[in-house]
Amino acid sequence: MSDTPEQNQPNEDLTQLGSYIIESRLGQGGMGIVYRAIDEELGRPVAIKVLHPHLLRHENLKQRFRREARMHAKVMHPNIVTLLSLFEDDTHMALIMELIEGEDLKAYLKNNPDLPLEKKLSIAIDVLTGLEAAHHFDMVHRDLKPANVLVSNKGEIKLLDFGLAKPEQGEDDLTQSGATVGSFRYMAPEQILNKPIDARTDLYAFGILLFYMTIGRLPFDASSNGGEFEIMEKQVREPAPIPNKLDPSIPPALSDLILKLLSKSKHSRPESAAVVREKVIDIMAHLKPAANKSRKTQQSSNPNVSKTSIILPPPSNAEVAQQWIQHGKENLRRLWTNTVPKLKKLFSGLSGITLLFIVLGVLVIAVLNMAEESASQSEKEITNNHGVQTQEEPTLSQNSKTTKPIVKQASNNDAIKNKATKTAVSKQNSSNTNIAEQTTIQTKKLNQPKTEKTDKMVLLTQKVAYTVTRSDKSKITSKRKHEFKGGKYVFFNDINKNTWFKTAKRGESKIAFKQPQVISKIILHKASVGRANFKRGYVYLEIQPASGSKWIRIFERKGDDVDIKVVINDIIKSSPLIQAVRIRFKSAYPITIGPIDILS
Repeated sequence: MSDTPEQNQPNEDLTQLGSYIIESRLGQGGMGIVYRAIDEELGRPVAIKVLHPHLLRHENLKQRFRREARMHAKVMHPNIVTLLSLFEDDTHMALIMELIEGEDLKAYLKNNPDLPLEKKLSIAIDVLTGLEAAHHFDMVHRDLKPANVLVSNKGEIKLLDFGLAKPEQGEDDLTQSGATVGSFRYMAPEQILNKPIDARTDLYAFGILLFYMTIGRLPFDASSNGGEFEIMEKQVREPAPIPNKLDPSIPPALSDLILKLLSKSKHSRPESAAVVREKVIDIMAHLKPAANKSRKTQQSSNPNVSKTSIILPPPSNAEVAQQWIQHGKENLRRLWTNTVPKLKKLFSGLSGITLLFIVLGVLVIAVLNMAEESASQSEKEITNNHGVQTQEEPTLSQNSKTTKPIVKQASNNDAIKNKATKTAVSKQNSSNTNIAEQTTIQTKKLNQPKTEKTDKMVLLTQKVAYTVTRSDKSKITSKRKHEFKGGKYVFFNDINKNTWFKTAKRGESKIAFKQPQVISKIILHKASVGRANFKRGYVYLEIQPASGSKWIRIFERKGDDVDIKVVINDIIKSSPLIQAVRIRFKSAYPITIGPIDILS
């Protein structure tokens, strides 16, 4: 039976469906027609989505709709449209849902063009909260886009159409009705290529949604002649534009997060919606207006603190050099990615020209690597000469992958330091010691590591006996902090000696308990090479059950390091008792491991 207009005609003429009186049509899509109706039995308004008859030609599709409806009905969450029931008769199948008075996200953004970034991030957090709830029930949306995000008149954010975007077996007639035309613009590469999908597939669509909300356009679209194929080709192969280059007002951390969400490999994306939600909350808390307000409040509440005590010195020459080197490397990589395919097409028969460009590219990148390492070494020497203790994780490095460096004049460093020293000496001789005391307290607070909220869970390393071994044979004492006890450790420190051709190394760190333990959660805070390239590297987290020697992999990341906290829950499902936990990794650069919190 072909898909003809007559097949959809019964839906268009509906006035009643069982006990539901149809009042008006709300919209139409590839899946069906949505009506506003009144439930005669309960006297309440509802939304009814009547599925197109041509989608119900096969019994396996009807079974799938029933199964998806049962799964959707289990999720009762304020950020997901509630599915009330599934209606069936001889000719119709319909989803009965709660009625949301409002508009979809696309219309909402169009009607509110001056929406502040803080409000957009608030909407994003609600979308992530809804995704997190659905993913808990192993539900993947598969068609997240503005049309499936509703903004109620009360300001509530609701997701709809969970799991109904694409049949599992690929027998998809939706393209005939145009449903996937819009979906391709939000579809992850693995979904386009018919590869296995999971929660990270929704995170890719969320990345495009977040790009659209902040930039006002889509990262991948087609020309007038390209059509669907051009969009699919870009989704699979073309790197996403850098958001804060299109709009400099976008915070670098938000730009980096969007690019991570739009990674072509799902293994390079954040692990879960919960991880992304925490990152968005952190970005929202550090927006410039909020930061300025907080700084003013702190100054007004501490009248004894002088203005000079909060002036930060300009960056050193080494820091500035590193920023420009990183920026240059990023631009070269992007230029290389965009130019090589065009050159191959233009000079398909001139392999010598292509080879010449490859050699030149390798030489330029190698020189930049040498310059970056020299700048890093220079910075360490300057720091050691001044007796300043450096942190392994400067805040600058987290947001410097895609942002242009802001060059500040470093010539006044000595003058500022001398002035600050004279001020400190004069105040030390005076009777007023409030500033020194407050500065000490503030320094302790700044140096104090952030502790993980464990929800009444406890770190196993604080209450049980264990041993830690590393592949580099370094000594570990349980009395001091290490990667499994609130600290971190840098592997492959000597790998920087080889500056021309990087050779990747493999390593591991293992904690073995004297007695088998029940583990409820593992939090991996960092397994990162900083700004260095992690291509062809990997990070594996594994557990060893008490019942045997076989290791079970509970987390893996390939081609991208872990610089955003990863939380692995439900460890007990893999094994009720665990004898050991280990992290394995491969890297061509020094890699920082830890902290890794093991919670009981």
